[in-house]
Amino acid sequence: MSHADRQSLDEFRTFLGRYYGDEIARLAQRYPQEQRSLTITYDDLYQFDPTLAEQYVDHPRDSREIAEEALRTIDLPVDVSLGSAHVRLHGLGETHTWMPGEYSPTDQVGEYRALEGEISRATEVYPRIVEAAFECQRCGTMTYIPQSSSGFREPHECHGCERQGPFRIDNDQSEFVDAQKLELKQPPEHAEGDGETIEVDVEDDLCGTAEVGDRVVISGHLHMRQQELRGEKSARFEQWFEAHHIAIDETDHRELDIDQETRERIRELVDGAEGDPLVVAGESLTPQIYGYETIKQMLVLSMVGGSHVAYPSDDTDRGTVHVLLLGDPGTSKSKLIDRVESVGWRTVGVSGKGATVAGVTATATQDEFGPGGSEWTLKAGAMVRAHRGTVPIDELDDMPSDVRDALLEPMSKQHIFVTKGGINTKLQTRTTVVAASNPRHGRFDEYESLPDQVPFDSNLVSRFDLVFLLTDQPKEDRDRQISEHILQQRDGAKRVDRSGTAVSDTEMEEPPVEPDVLRAWIALAKRQPDPVFEDESVLQKIRDQFTELRGLYDYDDDSPVPVTFRQLESIVRIAEAAARFEFSEVITERHARIATEAVGESMRDFQTDADGNLDADVVETGTSFSQRDRIDYVRDLILELEDNYPQGRVPRQDIVGLHDEKRADDDADAPDISGETIQETIDHVQKQGAATREGDGWDGDVRWLGFQ
Repeated sequence: MSHADRQSLDEFRTFLGRYYGDEIARLAQRYPQEQRSLTITYDDLYQFDPTLAEQYVDHPRDSREIAEEALRTIDLPVDVSLGSAHVRLHGLGETHTWMPGEYSPTDQVGEYRALEGEISRATEVYPRIVEAAFECQRCGTMTYIPQSSSGFREPHECHGCERQGPFRIDNDQSEFVDAQKLELKQPPEHAEGDGETIEVDVEDDLCGTAEVGDRVVISGHLHMRQQELRGEKSARFEQWFEAHHIAIDETDHRELDIDQETRERIRELVDGAEGDPLVVAGESLTPQIYGYETIKQMLVLSMVGGSHVAYPSDDTDRGTVHVLLLGDPGTSKSKLIDRVESVGWRTVGVSGKGATVAGVTATATQDEFGPGGSEWTLKAGAMVRAHRGTVPIDELDDMPSDVRDALLEPMSKQHIFVTKGGINTKLQTRTTVVAASNPRHGRFDEYESLPDQVPFDSNLVSRFDLVFLLTDQPKEDRDRQISEHILQQRDGAKRVDRSGTAVSDTEMEEPPVEPDVLRAWIALAKRQPDPVFEDESVLQKIRDQFTELRGLYDYDDDSPVPVTFRQLESIVRIAEAAARFEFSEVITERHARIATEAVGESMRDFQTDADGNLDADVVETGTSFSQRDRIDYVRDLILELEDNYPQGRVPRQDIVGLHDEKRADDDADAPDISGETIQETIDHVQKQGAATREGDGWDGDVRWLGFQ
């Protein structure tokens, strides 16, 4: 050891003893089963000796070896040797911290740096050989060769007989260490396109500390590896990162660099300086789109989210507020979805066309990412990558049915299980879903029941807290207002672009809050503590309103159930989000009112039957209470007639004719509905598979297959 190294050893020994005495004593008591590393911070090292800190950054491998040797020479309170204990430095600060793709590999190679991002892929933990014991098959002499992760080294000749083998690896005499490969990726809110990635090697007690989807800051140093082309070495090198420390980021997003002026502006907005905070935010989300005030406000709150509640029993209640926009073409629902993707934090957009289960959730795949090629690797999809963020989904109706089915678990349970290729793990998906869809036939039909026009199953619809209908119905006054708004916005934007200021006779509506400020506002709101009810009266207000709504039809068994407890949970989540958006530690009566009115509007949009009654079964089962009554009635008509026809195939006109007879006889079981409604009900049960279609149209026969 050189004089400089001995001096550094003495300095590290002094530093560790002075700054980390208690931590070293704790390590000695827990080593090696419970703890194998001592974690130190760059700030502490710099405060002790700036030169020593810079030396560590510039020459990390040598400095780490000296620091670990210093740790081994410190007197310990217990009789234990820290022979293989690690010293792990972290907390480098912004000066030495980047995301993948933000730095020059040529400039940073070999120096101690920190990379932040998200884990997008991970292998299983595997054993890696660090010192191989080779036994000569001629004379039995053992030769020990240190190994590195960059390649495998074999002895040139035996140290005993001096012959060139053959050799056999003795696994019992060799030394192994746990190892794992990770892929670190730019977070979606900072990435252009798919985002830059870098391969990260981790060893020993760092293995398994980070999972796919985690946001992390990894400290270590950069290496270069020469690539080969068709078996020959090329002039191109690829980079990889050797991890020395991994810190899991538990916040909802990367630490925001928000200047004081912006923070003060947000505080003024929260305090109502420019009007009702939620109204102002909704107007600012996308002023180019006319109307939809409640929808815009709820999209803002969905990006903020309510409280994720964990109970002592390990049960949890989700805090995510899922929103579905179901609308005619040209109603701007896709533009609203796009704004959520651009304004929200940790958003990963998905298009229904071409979506796969693996791309939306997560999967284990065989690829060449692992150490030996064709290894099983865990890869994150959108719901995992956007954990604690938002997944905007456009064209949900075009998404394959198996992909939509795969959304059910992560939307409701907030996690997914991956069991494949020896990988068995649970990944967190506390992710808000904001989706847009067209009706089943492209445009709403006012003569067809709403459930029949939803292009996916009711079990998916029921996962959404809010469902809004966006219809394109010509109305002269409203059409004139929308047209004028679109034309003014478009022309005003061009004039501003040309001259720098809007022309007075063609005004462009400016958002009350600039996009960057709104984005920062939402991000800060996500960091607010979980609010509680201001007092018992707020809780009772929600309880009484919900109970009153439940009893809308006097709890009559022959009436629909107007609302389920799903809506109560939605009201609470939205009220929590409203409080957090206003930086309030308590849920006030005003926040509760915002939530109940939004849920009420959603219910009126989507949860009413053909008779205008609130019916929760429209969402829960896809069939309203009144529709079920009509189905039961049509079934009884078919069963009453089927014995009169071969194979029970009843002509449609006879079913309608029997209904007309019952109405003429004032039969109490005959509802006051038209023959056309009977026809529509027959169509419905045939679509559901409860009856067959024998022939087409009015002359077609019907045979009942459902339960009797």
